[in-house]
Amino acid sequence: MIDRTALASVLFAILVVVGMAVPAMALSSSTGESSAGDLTGTSTAGAGRVAQTTLTDQVAQTPATNQTTQNATTNRMAQNNSKVNATVGPQLSTVIDVSSDEVQTDFENAAFEFSIESASDEDRAEVIAERAEDLRDRAESIREDYEAATEAYEESEITKSAYARRLAVLNARATNLHNSYEQLRKRTEAVPASELRDAGVTESALNRSIENLSSVTGTGARALFKQFTGESEGEIELETAGGLSIEVESEDGERSREFERPRDDNSALTVSRATALETARGALSATDGNWVLTDSETAEDDGAYEYTFALRDAANLTGEAEVSVDGSSGDIFALEESIEPRDDDESEDADEAETLEEAEEIEAPEETETPEGDSADDSDRELTMTITEGTPAPNERITVQVLADGDPAENVTLLMNDRAVGTTDTDGRIAVTLPSTDDVELTAQTDDASDELEFEFDDATTDDNGDEDERETASPSESDSEA
Repeated sequence: MIDRTALASVLFAILVVVGMAVPAMALSSSTGESSAGDLTGTSTAGAGRVAQTTLTDQVAQTPATNQTTQNATTNRMAQNNSKVNATVGPQLSTVIDVSSDEVQTDFENAAFEFSIESASDEDRAEVIAERAEDLRDRAESIREDYEAATEAYEESEITKSAYARRLAVLNARATNLHNSYEQLRKRTEAVPASELRDAGVTESALNRSIENLSSVTGTGARALFKQFTGESEGEIELETAGGLSIEVESEDGERSREFERPRDDNSALTVSRATALETARGALSATDGNWVLTDSETAEDDGAYEYTFALRDAANLTGEAEVSVDGSSGDIFALEESIEPRDDDESEDADEAETLEEAEEIEAPEETETPEGDSADDSDRELTMTITEGTPAPNERITVQVLADGDPAENVTLLMNDRAVGTTDTDGRIAVTLPSTDDVELTAQTDDASDELEFEFDDATTDDNGDEDERETASPSESDSEA
């Protein structure tokens, strides 16, 4: 929802501008000062008639496309400057567009709730299916509008500021759509899964509908929304060469950065997980703190590595980032990063914690050095796991390698479905046989760090004895790392 205080400020500013402009125009007309028409040869004076005749001749000899060419040239000149200005006029237009979409969304959500409450148990699945279809259509409309706006900008049909404003509106529409999807998901919980499947409603189908909206739902697009609705002020930089890139720095110190780049068609994972992690970390903004890996995922179906970081130990700053690395080229194809000042409470808590740590260091007795491999060395390590041999499937044997900050980690305990199965060797490797279950979770764990790989085997077949036999390749669906 938009900030009503910001809306009032924008409306007041536009009224002031209009209030000043109208009297000035009236004064110009009443006092006989030169108008724009006078300067282009519409005066009845002799010199004006000469100018008018000359201008008429020029217009007759000039193709009608000149105006279009001039507009395109003007837009190209504006595009050469990566800066974007969110002025009062575009802000007012954005607020109107966003408010209109909010009203429509609230009405549709209320109508859906009424339909659900009025429907019988047998009909609720059909009502949910109809609502899911409506939301898919809205998601497709947002995606098409994004592509149309990007094409118009790249063809110099609209300015960079106009393009940024459209992205801000699309971000608001996508946010409203996400809220409607959450409402829909909550309603599906009360309907049997079999009835939902019969009606064509599945979780994967719902997810696919909103996954294609990443270009207008990231931190950069959200920062544009704040700028164009008057919630914040600052500098905006926007580029589309080699993919969409948005950088916003607000006056309150908040910084947002986001980009998307095209990928190749190769879905193979030829780049090691450790190399991809190093690449992802190198793309993060330099600060006086440390970017700590908090989550990692290997998407084998998409051929990508995905990492989540948190900014820690930075003076008066907090931040988070998500980086996606192509598994075949090793290039980053998506990045979202947000850094903002801590609020007063967070700063006070950080100061108290720092003081307490200093006091403990003074009072604590000197500790003896711990041999390499013991848990005392793990406090600052970040663990990641990768499969080096074998294909994950029920009853299959695979080899897992555990890395700490990119180096092989020895003596790390590996758990399979919460049961310890051994420790890693000097190369950080351990071989295990996966059980004959649909879901398997592997966890590499020390006292202060962990990483998880979760496999889901969905496509089970039945052998001659009637037993389920799974031989489909499974991809890690979820992986967490905690430092």
